[in-house]
Amino acid sequence: MNWKKNTTFLLFIAICCIPIFLAFNKGINYFDEGYILEGARRILAGEVPYRDFHFIYTPGTIYFLAFFLRIGGQYIIVERLAAALLSVLGVIFLGLLTLKLTKNTILTFLSMFLYALWGPAHLNFFWPVMSVIPLLFIYLFLLSESHLFLSGVILGIILLFKHNFGAALVISFLCYLVLVRYSKRQIFMIFLGFLSVITLFIIYLLTTQSLIPFISEMNIYTIQEILVRKSLSVPFPTQSIGKFTLYTFPGIASFIIGIGLMVKKKNMNLLFIPLAILAIYLFGIFPTPDWTHLMPLISVTGILFALLPLIFGDRYRFLSYLLMIFIIGTGIYSVVVRNYYRWEAPLTKHTHCFSSGRMKYMCIDGKNEAVITQTLVSIEKVAKKDTFIFAFYNNPIYYFLTQKNNPTRFIDFNVPVGEKEERKVINELQKKKVKTVVTRFPLHNNKSKIISNYIEKNYSPINTVYEFTVWRYKR
Repeated sequence: MNWKKNTTFLLFIAICCIPIFLAFNKGINYFDEGYILEGARRILAGEVPYRDFHFIYTPGTIYFLAFFLRIGGQYIIVERLAAALLSVLGVIFLGLLTLKLTKNTILTFLSMFLYALWGPAHLNFFWPVMSVIPLLFIYLFLLSESHLFLSGVILGIILLFKHNFGAALVISFLCYLVLVRYSKRQIFMIFLGFLSVITLFIIYLLTTQSLIPFISEMNIYTIQEILVRKSLSVPFPTQSIGKFTLYTFPGIASFIIGIGLMVKKKNMNLLFIPLAILAIYLFGIFPTPDWTHLMPLISVTGILFALLPLIFGDRYRFLSYLLMIFIIGTGIYSVVVRNYYRWEAPLTKHTHCFSSGRMKYMCIDGKNEAVITQTLVSIEKVAKKDTFIFAFYNNPIYYFLTQKNNPTRFIDFNVPVGEKEERKVINELQKKKVKTVVTRFPLHNNKSKIISNYIEKNYSPINTVYEFTVWRYKR
């Protein structure tokens, strides 16, 4: 890129940073964000995933976050800043990829801005899918540049950050090899990079004595509970044509671009892009096709629309512009008007900012400001000298906010753990003399009935703020 193009590209990055950094310190997510924060906090306390505590994903995300928390301190704003910086990296590599392929600055900017709006402006915390998408753009860019060993390395890292997305990309690349000729040396270099990362991961699991727990937990909670028993499955939205179209269009767009490349045969070497995004869509939207899982999948569609003129001719360039401008417009509407993370008030309502504590520099809406402030005051009042509290369920962020230890190996109980494990949890509560419990939602709604009954029998509610209750041990 020459000086003028460099300046233009830097301007694009700066503009894309506006929605990212306007949103990065807004809102709070008690479960998903808390789950990752508590995993990282336990690593900083010297614990090892799988061996010492249950973790439903591969561990790359929490190790990466633990690194940032070690440097910046255990504050939520540090986690949000880490997520924002990773998203900016995604913007850069998506821009480099789009500009390289299209040579069109408008398409490049639109794809970058579409990602910034639908990705980090909507999901502004360190969620595994949002840490993987920048890595996806790096992987696609390296493949387009034929940096095969490095592509394999990034593919392995993606598997360590989010196992289902890593598996999706491995499958998509194998399909690519079937459709596009690669030399044996090229295939070897990619898989050498990939296997280098996987080998290091296996060595890590062996040296930390966590290989068997890792295999066991992946089997029990990913394969058996989620895939076989479908405990997190929800029906695909088919209530209306509009909603069905909305939830399927990232997959349909990937399919159309892929078919176009195969029919035209002019740029078959680019088939890895729609194949990768289609695989990410299928593995990302199922088994829980809801709004929170759809948003990041919409964010990656810009590169697909940018390829339209390359495949079907320059007359489709304005169609690409119109499609991306429309999606960007709906993204702006969604950020400003729709609820944050589906359940919370829109980001424009998050004007109550903290000046101290683990929430310092964070801004949230009035309801959650009352929840955080009042529950933390209650916990501090009754558990100031306690080492442990028990957060149950969908609220593991309280371990991070209070810096109190979790008495069990389970960060949360969103996925059913089984009767045997529930009794182990109760045994740990008794053994460690846990006197304070923080619950969210009525206990009778929870699938872990044994734990729910134990709490109701042995603890008394001392403060309820909206759906949150602080309990204290009766005796």
